[in-house]
Amino acid sequence: MVSQHVNWRDRHLLEWLLFMFVAVLSFREAWIIGGSNTYDFFWGAWDGLGYYQWLPSAFITGKFDWMFWCHRSPRTQRYLRILVGGRGLGAPILPDSHLLTWFFDYPNTGFAPTNAVCMMASTAIYAGAGAVFSFRLARRYSTTTAALLAVITIYGGSNLYFYATSQPLMSHVHSYFLVSLFCWCGLRIIDGPRPVHVMLFLFSGAMMVLVRQLNIAVALFPLWLAWTMPGSARGMEQLGRPPQCFCAGFDPRSDPWALQSIYWHYLTGDWYANPYALNNEHFEFDRMVPGLVLFSPRNGWFVYSPVFLIVIATLLVEAWRGRRPARAILLILVFTLLSYSAWWCWWLGGAYGHRGFIDLYGLVAIPFAWFFRYVIRRTWTLRILTAVLLWAFIRLNFGMIEHYDFDIFSVDGDWPKVLEVVGNIAAGN
Repeated sequence: MVSQHVNWRDRHLLEWLLFMFVAVLSFREAWIIGGSNTYDFFWGAWDGLGYYQWLPSAFITGKFDWMFWCHRSPRTQRYLRILVGGRGLGAPILPDSHLLTWFFDYPNTGFAPTNAVCMMASTAIYAGAGAVFSFRLARRYSTTTAALLAVITIYGGSNLYFYATSQPLMSHVHSYFLVSLFCWCGLRIIDGPRPVHVMLFLFSGAMMVLVRQLNIAVALFPLWLAWTMPGSARGMEQLGRPPQCFCAGFDPRSDPWALQSIYWHYLTGDWYANPYALNNEHFEFDRMVPGLVLFSPRNGWFVYSPVFLIVIATLLVEAWRGRRPARAILLILVFTLLSYSAWWCWWLGGAYGHRGFIDLYGLVAIPFAWFFRYVIRRTWTLRILTAVLLWAFIRLNFGMIEHYDFDIFSVDGDWPKVLEVVGNIAAGN
């Protein structure tokens, strides 16, 4: 018994260290940024306030028809466009938040400094958990070292760090965790289903789509792998077992979509509503701009997170070679890219980099781990050059976050101003 316990502990020690590294660093930085002015933490969060206000409305005031960050429509005076999934994962930390609010004698409004600190901690925890499941996905198709380097580089070299620290009320870190968990549980079900994996698979799948509907494309990942595995019939059969867990997972009392439908019915009288259509926000498939999504100075994905140029190049090569699961990941990314490029606000408003791809960073770690494994097996010269390049990308990311300017990055979006910021970073300013 002691020997088995030691083996389990050793096997998961690296995952615990990764979790602690990401979670503690995220919380520390979030505290440095927002801890000195927690009273304005919620009111300056813009869309982040829209995600968060579900919690005080559901657990404190009980009022859903008068939230602070709402829109208006002809059928109802005020409605919340953002779905409940964006902040539903913050509910488990509410008891601690209430306890701290009572202990420090703050008004129990849901917007006290103690609530702000708890939301920072909640997002940091999900960032750490997302990193662990992303690491598990990457390690499954690569080496432990390569997978660890991939996850840490994505965390430090992309806008994931920005939303884990500077904008912790947004939903992107939570969606990153949900997609990683969903894909990991899908693989475990294919291996041989256990009830806990099926339940988590269903819950994370429902939640990730409730956070962002485009995440429905992620369902292609386990389906593709089940279909292409040796003995594909067995793989597809495994995804449907055990049936009792699926029945439990679709219990309306625990289905997050049921809660969302109740809110829609409460405001509009319909069990389903498209909140974006109520505000005349829509797709324009005849005017898609994928090039701007990737390369525009206005929140372009590769412009603000150039580390993904390496990832996508690796993914294209491996997809051409037919490597599992490269083609599934590539199809998911292409679907996401084209969908956002057809959205009327393709730059997604105020953001740092194109935040629409953050949800998929758990999957993107797989091809990145392939790249690291390739480099590790080559000469020291290539290793050093790669390390220098990646360090430059990470330094650029931290510098751009430090010099974050809403008008330059998300409104004006012209190259001279962006390049001026890059020049200041290169000069050490």
